[in-house]
Amino acid sequence: MNASNTAGTEPSTTLEKLPIPELDDTVARFATVVKPLFSDNEFEVCLGKMKEFVATQGPVLQERLRKRSAEQQNWMEEWWNEYAYFLNRASICFNVNYFFGFRDTPRRLRQTQLAAVLIESAMRFREQLESNNLETDNIRGKPMCMHQYQYMFGTCRHPGKTRDWTEVYPRNESGHVAVAYGGRFFTVQVPTGSNQKATIAQLERQLQAIINTSTPVERNQAIGVLTAATRDDWYAGRESLLQAAPANVDRLRQLESAAFLVSLETSAPTTHEEFSLACHCGDGASRYFDKNFQVLVFANGRYGFNGEHSLTDATTDMRLCNAMVQDAEAAAVKDCAEADIAAQGLEPQTTELAFELNDAVRVHIARAVDYFDATVAAHELSTLAFDGFGKEQVKKLGVSPDAFVQMAMQLAYYRQFRHVPATYESASTKAFARGRTETSRSVSEHSVAWCRAMVDQPEQTGLQAKAEQLREAIAHQARFTAQCARGSGIDRHLLGLEYALLPHEPRPAVFDDAVFAASRHWRLSTSQISDPILAAYGWGEVVDDGFGVAYRIEGDALHFNVVSQRMGSERLCRYLSDALTDMRFLLANAHRQPHEIRAEVDAVANVLASIKLLSASPRRPLSPASEAACVSSSESGSASVSEPASVAHVPSSSDDSDQFRAPAAGEAAAARAVVAELDRLPSNEIICALEMRLSRFVRESLSWALPSAT
Repeated sequence: MNASNTAGTEPSTTLEKLPIPELDDTVARFATVVKPLFSDNEFEVCLGKMKEFVATQGPVLQERLRKRSAEQQNWMEEWWNEYAYFLNRASICFNVNYFFGFRDTPRRLRQTQLAAVLIESAMRFREQLESNNLETDNIRGKPMCMHQYQYMFGTCRHPGKTRDWTEVYPRNESGHVAVAYGGRFFTVQVPTGSNQKATIAQLERQLQAIINTSTPVERNQAIGVLTAATRDDWYAGRESLLQAAPANVDRLRQLESAAFLVSLETSAPTTHEEFSLACHCGDGASRYFDKNFQVLVFANGRYGFNGEHSLTDATTDMRLCNAMVQDAEAAAVKDCAEADIAAQGLEPQTTELAFELNDAVRVHIARAVDYFDATVAAHELSTLAFDGFGKEQVKKLGVSPDAFVQMAMQLAYYRQFRHVPATYESASTKAFARGRTETSRSVSEHSVAWCRAMVDQPEQTGLQAKAEQLREAIAHQARFTAQCARGSGIDRHLLGLEYALLPHEPRPAVFDDAVFAASRHWRLSTSQISDPILAAYGWGEVVDDGFGVAYRIEGDALHFNVVSQRMGSERLCRYLSDALTDMRFLLANAHRQPHEIRAEVDAVANVLASIKLLSASPRRPLSPASEAACVSSSESGSASVSEPASVAHVPSSSDDSDQFRAPAAGEAAAARAVVAELDRLPSNEIICALEMRLSRFVRESLSWALPSAT
């Protein structure tokens, strides 16, 4: 890794070094989070090996870590980069890189205009960074390390024969921007000067010239797809590309040394899933996944971001992304006119990087295309936009919103697979010099006991007991995450002890133990970034039989992006929705008796049946009083069964006039909307469908909370 190209981003001397936990503390915490995953026999065997390690080689390796910490700013940094990234031979497109999809601009900009705004914004951010004009990152007033910013611009990962490495290019070689369009690559020189409007106009002129004069190439001629292959295949393909023609060496360096890459996409994603998938991988042709970051601008004016993960984390890139989104939205409001482009009269300053291909390179590209298409086909990306409630309502329940969501994932997974998974949640350690992340493990004896009580034997514990188990599980997860952020996690420490071994020394038995390995097989790999600029966020699974779950916690909504190799991403989203609803219901109604809940559930079911009957009868307009009641009812809403509101209005059995009554209270807000809009519905089939779906919810989804029928 070469020297930095960015000044002023070294960690503050006031930041503490990442601490080294005590060996006994790590073993104790390891036991609490690993025991629930395995049988007593399996766990005891592993724990015995761990205790043997502590009694023999452990103290020696611990002392080596202390010495390493005294000599380096961060004892884990280099080892983590090796372990998590540079030795990883999987595709970084599908298994490592992260993506963002940004919220829509107030008015859709032209594709080239939007791209020009984003380029100018990013380069202005770079100037601020290099001139030390960025305020230090902080969380609740506590300063965070800024070291990762030096790798934000002008860097590129390279595939190696056995390990990768990242090159940081000098500033005088990385002043240009790479542009991809239709499988072709170009360099664009960014105009200099203080006139922001003129700079954007000149950039757009250059970008439009690329689109007007370039014909997209077939995917089997596009070198970009090579970067989506496995690292071994990409290494071989890159070597062939460099050997195919001497000119390719310089062209590849121009591409890889760019400040960043902008992809002018020909696709126009509309749905949540389409947008996420397009930001995740696209078609692979107009991408270069090794670049530090790629700004993605789609044909319909949507835009996103794809980040290479080896030296920066997504939380670092979010600051740049916020600057770009703010500038894009400001440009949308300003309504820049077409005439601004034509008025410049400057010749485009673009250069196409026309790579020369031979038969060997074409074979590698064809292989990469086949791999790409097969991998996309083998994957399932699903999204969940849960708008039932969000952070504010969860906080009113007296629990951590993040830990609440983590437990929802545990319950959803347990309902789908009937076992608990080793779960990774990313916890930031940027409060320390050159800190990155630690693993917050979500599984505990409390979470497992609660999942089993909810699913396996719901009749054996009451609502109060279930609620207490859930609160204990949430509290445990919140404490564990806080410990990780303080540098007291277990996984980086155990990895450090493993790396501290010398080549000739015997390997401790615990490091090769099946339970030890399985406890780090992350079937649920999760992380939260909750920034309002995001409309999509995610990455791929980290193990073949697992899920990558990115989530965003908003004030009144929760969003999930779930990726797996056809393990049931869509189904997990459905279970997540049910789990979130059940958990809120449980915490809000734990004080109530089951027979009270059954009475209200029956009342809701009766309302649904009445709606169904009403919809089959001749339509009659609502009276003014009834219409007002319906409007009042639909606006009042209800957070839970414990917060009554009118569910619906049905004909009174004692009055055959046009008056209606509200017979019950409960959760089914959809029923109120159905009645209020009844005259607008074209068919009784809609009512029937809603009745069946809502009946399933009130009867089946709440079965865990109801007493057994007598």
